[in-house]
Amino acid sequence: MSQTPGTATTAPVDPSTSRDSPDLARMLGTIAAEMASAGGFRVSAVSLFRASDELEFVVVDGDDDAAADLTGDITPTPVAMTMLERAERWGPLRFLPHHEAVELLDHIWVGSAEGDGADAHPDAWQPCDLLMAPLTDAEGALQGIVWVDLPHDGRRPGPEQRRRLAEHAERANRAMVQALEHERLREQVRLADAARRVVRTATADLDLARLVQTTIDSVCDGFAVDEVRVHLLAEEDVADLDELSLQSRLLAERCWRDQQVAIVSHRRAAPALLSAEEHAVLLDGLHEQGDASLLLTPLGAGPECVGRLLMFRHDRADWSDEEASAALDIGHDLGRAVLNARSFEREQQAAAYRQQLIATMAHELKNPLAAVGGYLDMLEMFLAEEPGTGTQVQRSLRGIGRATRRLDDIVADLLTLARFDEAADPASLEPHDLGALLHDVVDGLAVQADARGIRVQVHLPSQQALVDADPSDLERLVVNLVSNAVKYSHDGGEVDVHLEAAPPTVVLRVVDRGIGIDPAEKQRLFEEFYRSADPAAASQPGTGLGLAIVHRVVHHLGGRIDVESAPGEGSVFTVTLPGSRV
Repeated sequence: MSQTPGTATTAPVDPSTSRDSPDLARMLGTIAAEMASAGGFRVSAVSLFRASDELEFVVVDGDDDAAADLTGDITPTPVAMTMLERAERWGPLRFLPHHEAVELLDHIWVGSAEGDGADAHPDAWQPCDLLMAPLTDAEGALQGIVWVDLPHDGRRPGPEQRRRLAEHAERANRAMVQALEHERLREQVRLADAARRVVRTATADLDLARLVQTTIDSVCDGFAVDEVRVHLLAEEDVADLDELSLQSRLLAERCWRDQQVAIVSHRRAAPALLSAEEHAVLLDGLHEQGDASLLLTPLGAGPECVGRLLMFRHDRADWSDEEASAALDIGHDLGRAVLNARSFEREQQAAAYRQQLIATMAHELKNPLAAVGGYLDMLEMFLAEEPGTGTQVQRSLRGIGRATRRLDDIVADLLTLARFDEAADPASLEPHDLGALLHDVVDGLAVQADARGIRVQVHLPSQQALVDADPSDLERLVVNLVSNAVKYSHDGGEVDVHLEAAPPTVVLRVVDRGIGIDPAEKQRLFEEFYRSADPAAASQPGTGLGLAIVHRVVHHLGGRIDVESAPGEGSVFTVTLPGSRV
């Protein structure tokens, strides 16, 4: 039986670590052994063609030495094809006589049974005789070869023996091709499931570090590899990369361009992607870190390559075609997830910058406004002592006062927004009765409501509704919700405020029957400075900060806010807060 020309034989490969499942190996071995037995041969073997242009022995039966020498051995496909072309055709069988095989192959396994090669009979089985049956699928594509060796009678098969062998070879071909197809489908299902898990977990996480770690864990589990690494181009400084890392980066970019993965081992050189020198660099790097092979998958989206996924195996160099296909799919999905995570990071950075800008500007405005207010008080006191001050002057002073107070409120809102970056520390909060606060807020809004004939009704529970919070935060929450309900109600309308103590929560519900909110705008209600495009809403004064503050306060206190609304039918804002721990 043939072995790789010019190379030493490989060590035995445990079927449990083969690229093909143990069940498939056993099935192929059984079929080949039955064929050998029917034809009077002691040793049988099956080798399969790989996508990497190699013929690999996956199972050897009937001789321990043969199994040790041949299992996992590789013959280049061109050599195997030349063997088949030169062989004599015996129906579905191919026979390559001793002298042809010796000339073609540098290294051939030879049986060690006593008398092998010593028989002078003209039909004696010679040490390097090769008898094989090509495996072909329904389309005639070559899948592998079944081999038999060491005939029990020491003779080359005669006509009757050939007939029996040919019949079994045809049955073996059908059974083996069916088994291979079943194994491919099983492998595809397994790897597709692993790929789906990678995609599902990766794309759901917008934290880049967790995204990468989740991918590494999922790939290790789904592909049964010894080590996985993910390198992102944006995080690398090309000037600092060693020769091996630089070569793998360049290879990833080529792979993305050609939409394929690269397999690198002492058997596989990825000639379409790597020069011999580049392959040598990668191979030396693999050997230095104790790895037998590398499957490199590019990560990207659209025309952009964003990184590479590297899978390493320490003690075997085999990778299935299904693994390569699934890995490329993961490269697409992970590439998109990386870009999404990067976009999210940029948005977060922009939000943090905006928050810092708001806080800075609010503080910068606070002092000048305080000075304006002080000078305004002084001016009003001075003019009060001057008889005959004109009404226009008095009106102007009142206008300046209103504008100053309005600016003070805006600055206060901005400072409130800037405070709520994180959840509240429970130890710093004290219990406050939300019911008592509601009464105070409604009383304070009475003038605004009465001026438009709007009735505000408060419905309180029989017991206190205690919430652990800063009282000023609770006040802002309630004021903004109730004043908004009044503002967007029709003249003569009603606003109902319901408070429920439902341990372990407190629920506040503010209901109006006003202009309502368009569904398309609901998702933006709590954005800073957002104003509705509805003319009826836009005509009302406001900065778009009130509901943003409500949302921040609720989130700060560990609660939830929900909105139900329809244009022309009014709105219901429901706030659910954790009840006091007291």
